[in-house]
Parts: sequence; structure tokens; C-alpha cells
Amino acid sequence: MHRKRPLRRRLYLLMLVAAIAAGGATLQQLRFSATAEAAPSVGQVTATPVSGEAVYQQHCLACHATDGKGSGKYPALTSDHVKKKLGTYDKAFDFISRNMPENSPGSLSEEEYKAVTKYVLSLNNVPTDFIDIQNHWAQKEISALYDKKYIDGYLDKQTDKLSFKPDQYITRAEFIRYFVKAKELFLSNSTESDMTDIGTNKEDRIYIITAVEYGLINGYPDHTFRPKNTITRAEISAILSRSEMLKSSVTANFKDIPSGYWAGDAISAVQEAHLFNGYEDGTFRPDQKMTRAEAITVIYRLLNPSL
Repeated sequence: MHRKRPLRRRLYLLMLVAAIAAGGATLQQLRFSATAEAAPSVGQVTATPVSGEAVYQQHCLACHATDGKGSGKYPALTSDHVKKKLGTYDKAFDFISRNMPENSPGSLSEEEYKAVTKYVLSLNNVPTDFIDIQNHWAQKEISALYDKKYIDGYLDKQTDKLSFKPDQYITRAEFIRYFVKAKELFLSNSTESDMTDIGTNKEDRIYIITAVEYGLINGYPDHTFRPKNTITRAEISAILSRSEMLKSSVTANFKDIPSGYWAGDAISAVQEAHLFNGYEDGTFRPDQKMTRAEAITVIYRLLNPSL
């Protein structure tokens, strides 16, 4: 059971939830930093997984809304309106971390905020985990990057299930979006581009323009970017080598990389940096398409070189 709070605090909580119901709260996306320190934890840190429900019960965003159900005059946290306002992980995390607990918002650990965010979203049937990566060979890497919100998945609106589709080929737009987020690059202020085919998805557009401005990738001579095309091992090698300014001290000896190949130096560099490997038959297969799981694993290795 929730502990009772003074009338003044209860009035504050009423105002807080009323603000949600009125849509008056400012909801901004929160970016997670790979190097940011977590906020000080309240209470003792344990090795057991953090329970979002337990955190909610202890610190309660709204004491009257046990299990998300309203009481008397108090509105519920489970409603279509709340789902619309806090219906994504980023929005919910941002709001909750700015307002919970009431006496010292922002004072819980990041793990506690993540756990309670998932719990609150679950009350509204908003999926927060992928259903198709259990026991997949890249589960650890996918989970780690998704936890940082560098990557996303596919939501089936009919079933409210969230999938990652790890074995599906990754597109040029998807890889660039994930890579720019993972590198936490400053997004371009420009909306102008001479590429004629990147305007259909506004989110992808800004990441593509940013990557081009950083010199990570280029469009094609016909002024297209071909965002829906799959990306190859050679193309990703070139992006990685440009991003990290990698140089190779030796030339990789792959029998399918001819002298003068456009990405030859980049392939040698990423192999030497242990970001990419060749195959046992002595090939690199530069034109081979990469799956979403393979691409995420490469990004994970880049962010965690010591692992």
C-alpha cells in the first residue's frame, strides 16, 4: 500500500496528473549519452533487476493511481489521452524523470527510471521490448543499443507487438540513422539538400543530411541517396573508416578485393581495428548486404572497443 502524504503533497500530485490530462506538460525527447553518469541512486543499490512496479509503488508518480487506475476525483494514468501524450519510451522517460519522485525529481538512478518508464507504458499496453530477439546471436548487442535508444524497431499496430527483425537487410537510411544517433553527432541545422529522394521521411532526412555534412557518406551522381536501398559491407566499412579516421598499416589480403578497389583502404582499416572480419575462404564479400543484426553488432563494437 502507498503511504499517506500530507494534503499539500496530494494537491501537488493532483495538479501534476491534471497537467498530463490537459496535455499541458512539455514533452521532449531525451537523448541518452553513452558517457553520461547516472543520477545518484535513492536507497541501496542491489544486484537484482530493478522492478518498475516496485519503484513506482515506493516513490509513486501519483499515489492515488495504484496500478494506473484513478480514484475518486483523480484521473487514471491508463487512458487513451495519456497514451497519446506519453505513448513512446522517450516521451515517458522524459516526463517521469523530470517529475518523479515529487520531492526530488531526477534523483533516482537511470536504471530505476528505465524500469518505471517501462512499467507505466505497460499499463497502457505500449510495447517496450522486442519480441523477436530472444536467443538470437546478437541479442546482447541489439538490447544494449536499444537501451540507449540508438536504434528502433517495427510496431505492429494491429497487435501492439514490437519487432526488431534482426535478419532483415538494413537499408542505407536505417544504418545512417542508427549510426548518427550512436555517435551522438550534432544534427544539422540545414534542411536543404540537392538529393532529390530523401524528403519522404522527415526523420531520416535530417540524419542523412547530417551524415553527408560530416563526410561519412555521399549521394549518387544523379542527385539521389537511395535511402531504401540495402547497404553493403564495403559501404559500411567506408563510413566507419571516415568516422574514426582509421588508417591501415598493411593492406588486407582478400582475394575478392582487387587492387585499386574504391573501398580497399577502408576495408583494411576496419579489419585492423577489429570492427570487421573476413571469411574463412579468404574473401571479404564487399558487395554482400548486411542484416540489421550484423550492422548493429558493428556499431556495438565501435562503441565498446575493449569488449
